[in-house]
Amino acid sequence: MSTSADPQDQVSKEDYKVPSAIAGRLVWPIRILTFVTAAFMLAIAVVTFVDVTGRYVFNSPIRGGVEVIEFLLGLLIFSALPLVTVKRAHIRVELFDGFMSARFKNIREVVVLLANAGMILFITERMWTTAVEMAEDGELSLHLQLPTAPFVFALSLLAAVSVVVQLYMAWRFVTVDLPQLEEGAD
Repeated sequence: MSTSADPQDQVSKEDYKVPSAIAGRLVWPIRILTFVTAAFMLAIAVVTFVDVTGRYVFNSPIRGGVEVIEFLLGLLIFSALPLVTVKRAHIRVELFDGFMSARFKNIREVVVLLANAGMILFITERMWTTAVEMAEDGELSLHLQLPTAPFVFALSLLAAVSVVVQLYMAWRFVTVDLPQLEEGAD
């Protein structure tokens, strides 16, 4: 079996790493979150399948199916965000990477992680405040008349998990990954 020196081959192998394999001390929380995220994705698929089948085959869609999918989609997005962060799989534009030094790229990595944590913390606080207001007002969803505050509280808690993961990954980059990169450069 030959080993390819093509960097593209290395990138494709990295793409298939499971988040828990690179999560460090967060391995079990990330495994649990992966399961929860997969459950939300499966629930969306099942509700969509049943709704569409009911609509077109039996002329009887799920009452409030679109609303259920909307709630599940929000939960899916916010539960997947920490997983994307752990894998460092956020969308990146690498137009100027060829002009940057390795040291600058490393500093940029930490700054981006900390800035993301700050922005998500702001979003978390706004969602929590909104959920408190929804709970006080007794706000209900449009079709199913379900209280919306619990869903927004869940979204804000998942966003808070994202903040913790962003901060952990910044700390890990500075204390573990960066020293390994510098050892490899020697």
